[in-house]
Amino acid sequence: MSDKQSTKKISAKAIMTDLKAELSDSDLMKKYGISFQALQDLFAKLVQAKLVPQAFFDKRAVNQAARPSAKPLSKSHTCPYCGFETAEKFKKCPRCGQDTSEWLDTVELTKMLTFE
Repeated sequence: MSDKQSTKKISAKAIMTDLKAELSDSDLMKKYGISFQALQDLFAKLVQAKLVPQAFFDKRAVNQAARPSAKPLSKSHTCPYCGFETAEKFKKCPRCGQDTSEWLDTVELTKMLTFE
C-alpha cells in the first residue's frame, strides 16, 4: 500500500468557466466531489498560476456571504463558522469540518429570537 494521497485532477478551463458562471462554493464542492479545504487549495493554485488574482476570491467570498440562498430552505441548518447552509442537520460541517454540535440550528435560533 502507498502512503500517497489520491488527488483529483480538475481542469483549469472547467473551474474557470464555473467561476465565471458564479457557482457557489457549495456547488463547486458538490460538482467536483471535493471538500472545502480542497476547494481553497484549488483557489490558491489558480492564484499561484496567475490565472486569477487573489482580489477576485476576496470579493467572491464577500459576495457569497451577502448573497441570499438561491432557494429558501424550510428547515435550514447553517454552520456558524463558514455559513454553509443545508436542509440536513449536521454535527460536523460538511464544508469546513468544524464541530457544530454545541450550536443551535437556524430554525431553533429563529424560534428563540422571534419568541415562537
